[in-house]
Amino acid sequence: MEHAEMIKSNADALRSLLAKRLGLKRGSLAKRAAKAGRMLPSGVCHDIKIVAEAEQMARNPKLAIRLDPNATKSAYDRAATHLKAIDVADRRKGIALSVMGSMAFNFLAAITLFIVVLRWRGLI
Repeated sequence: MEHAEMIKSNADALRSLLAKRLGLKRGSLAKRAAKAGRMLPSGVCHDIKIVAEAEQMARNPKLAIRLDPNATKSAYDRAATHLKAIDVADRRKGIALSVMGSMAFNFLAAITLFIVVLRWRGLI
């Protein structure tokens, strides 16, 4: 029975890490892992799904016997290590720089197109 409590605490810890680091606050652990999509490597997403499946199995006493606590613990450790390494402020800066870079490129492309049209029409 202590394995079921350990699995539940590990799942709760992953839920809080996903909420803090990636902003995924709704849904079950499996839905949050699916929602993370490209924000997480596929291995980490798979580890989170292993913990979510173990949590579901731990609710049923007959299925809880079949769980491998070592595999679940190692999957939790790998996922938690990756999630703890995510820097939220750096992620925000990266998103802001990406948006500003795409806006700058679009602005330069529009100016270039404008100059080409003026040159083509003989106004320059």
